[in-house]
Amino acid sequence: PLWPEVMGKVGYATAGTGKWHNGPAAYARAFRQGGPVFFGGMSDHTRMPVFDFDPTGQYPQQKQRIDTRFSSELFADAAVDFLRKHKGPQPFFLYVAFTAPHDPRTPPGRYARMYDADKMPMPKNFLPKHPFDNGELKIRDEQLAPWPRTPDVIRRHLADYYGMISHLDEQIGRILTALDETGHAGDTLVIFASDNGLAIGSHGLMGKQNLYEHSQRVPLIVAGPGIARGESRALVYLYDLFPTVCNLAGVTVPEGVEGKSLVPVLRGRQDQVRD
Repeated sequence: PLWPEVMGKVGYATAGTGKWHNGPAAYARAFRQGGPVFFGGMSDHTRMPVFDFDPTGQYPQQKQRIDTRFSSELFADAAVDFLRKHKGPQPFFLYVAFTAPHDPRTPPGRYARMYDADKMPMPKNFLPKHPFDNGELKIRDEQLAPWPRTPDVIRRHLADYYGMISHLDEQIGRILTALDETGHAGDTLVIFASDNGLAIGSHGLMGKQNLYEHSQRVPLIVAGPGIARGESRALVYLYDLFPTVCNLAGVTVPEGVEGKSLVPVLRGRQDQVRD
């Protein structure tokens, strides 16, 4: 069972926009409206190959189009449009998957100048080269900067990365503003999550394909009705969001779901969900 599919079966309006790395068949199962959707892992942020929502679920290649809006704005526009058009008492499940701040790190306009590369602080664990072969040293991510890594190159990458994140923050702000203006800020659970971090100079690495904390420890923010302010250091996984939202929404968790509900953590009753 797919998470949005389960929510749709109990009466939610389900919509998905942005990156979908699981193919058209799974997307068609998961959502009843949405788009534009990007099927793939990465692309040029200013020339996104996307599909509009196809109610047949087929997504033939000839229906793909290139959108020249910056990817974060493209997908935020779709989310805002959904929120403004959604009417009536039906609850909704909106999935917005940005491709930023994934490389190519090309922040638009003023965001390209927002951070001075010469003043960017270097990672405390910076190394020119990783001290041993971890089996993932010659993959694409690691080839984004030459060896040995130099402070000048790493600072430039960090400045661009921060610019991408600041631009993304603004687009998320637009979505939250639309949620407020449509009267749903007080009755909607909002989850902000990331799939991985990046090294960008730490340990002499650039990418995510390693087991260091900078790659594994990612943002996870949950806010909404019944969620107290605070911070938890519980060890959790993104799989846990599926049963968590089901519990909060009063939806039966289907058999086969491998995650564990984070509701006890969110309500401050425990600081661990795993043995």
